[in-house]
Amino acid sequence: MSKLYAGLTILEIIAVAIKKEVEAAAFYQNLAARIPNPIIKERFLNLSKEERKHRALLQHEYQRLTGETKPPLPKADQTARDEFDIGAATIEEALLYAIQAERAAQKLYLTAAKTSTDTRGHQMLEYLVEFEKGHERQLKAELEFYRKSPLWFEDTEDLIHVGP
Repeated sequence: MSKLYAGLTILEIIAVAIKKEVEAAAFYQNLAARIPNPIIKERFLNLSKEERKHRALLQHEYQRLTGETKPPLPKADQTARDEFDIGAATIEEALLYAIQAERAAQKLYLTAAKTSTDTRGHQMLEYLVEFEKGHERQLKAELEFYRKSPLWFEDTEDLIHVGP
């Protein structure tokens, strides 16, 4: 189990995860606001939307397990996050930060899955691990493309998206 989450119950881990999903959704929303290219902007808005769905899924799971609608957050040291000033960061720095955050989310969900004795909760957490891996892959692809063609991220012409 990750040292950071050692000693937390599954319910406390879910509470931490909900907080982190809210933060991730806001991060991607703010990153999208910095990207002039409408295609790239939409990709980050979609990431934000997916993180909000993860939060809702976790909140539903918490409510299913406890009957309560809002989980209390565990000790502050368990929910601390690095302060990242997205407004001062370059696009590359923001992408690198996001990749690390997605890896941290994977570790959190793996920790929670190992702790969970509830089959349904365990499966949900494993699903979230895979979803966050997908986010990491997408961000790595964006970073690779950004490093090759940074001006594409700044293109503001009306563009038509023709891919998936």
